[in-house]
Amino acid sequence: MQIAEGSKLADFEVESLSARQLRELASEYYWYHSIDLGKGVITPGDYDMREYLDFYRFPSDMSGMKVLDVGRGSGFFSFEFERRGAEVTATEIGSFFDWDFVGGEAERDRRLAEIGDVEGYTRRHITGAFDFAHMALASKVIPKTVNVYNISPTTVGGPFDLIFMGSLTSHLRDCMRAFERLRNVIRPGGLCIIASPSIDMSPHEAFALAVLVGPTGDPDRRSWWIFNKRCLIEMLQCAGFGKAEIVAEFVLPLARTGAACPHIVAHATA
Repeated sequence: MQIAEGSKLADFEVESLSARQLRELASEYYWYHSIDLGKGVITPGDYDMREYLDFYRFPSDMSGMKVLDVGRGSGFFSFEFERRGAEVTATEIGSFFDWDFVGGEAERDRRLAEIGDVEGYTRRHITGAFDFAHMALASKVIPKTVNVYNISPTTVGGPFDLIFMGSLTSHLRDCMRAFERLRNVIRPGGLCIIASPSIDMSPHEAFALAVLVGPTGDPDRRSWWIFNKRCLIEMLQCAGFGKAEIVAEFVLPLARTGAACPHIVAHATA
């Protein structure tokens, strides 16, 4: 079967596609996560999270749980929660230009001026990979186009038994506001799991410290903060969570460059 230019997965019966055809269709999109689409096809994601799952300490059986995956990216964690039996709602911004850019509106306007086809760019880089995998896997994950700052019972439903936000904190100007939004949609006694880039400030671990990344640390202007462990714990507590603790530390490599980013994983109860 010849795959015509511009064709989408919806144009075909997934079962009838060969591995080569599935791979060619998937190549239309940027993959933040590596996703196993079946038929031996694994997308070339910036991050292959399969070997890092144990660090997050997710329940092995999530049957009957309502789970919110915040900032789903290509959807690796959403589909993993679904595989474990959860009813999953997964949020993402609606456009690349909804990023919390360092430099605010001026930086957003500069990016817009550089890109002619905004809708096509967003589909390729933000929404397309998840939509493609969702269809290929016949997933029942509920997608929601919601900025983290707008999460509420009205926009995402709930209350949720478990909320997960992975590697998003560094991209948010106002993490405290985001954590408060999560606290408002979790059930009493529910579990919030936050994975965050981290920095070692060993001589000062008694203090809750954050380092500003800003335009110097990230020329792409999409990174704001990196926390030490105490800072992440106390921010979650300030946002209204009760007990909060760091349950794991690991180093996450970026496949394209091999750059390593230290991560911490916090569990906080409502």
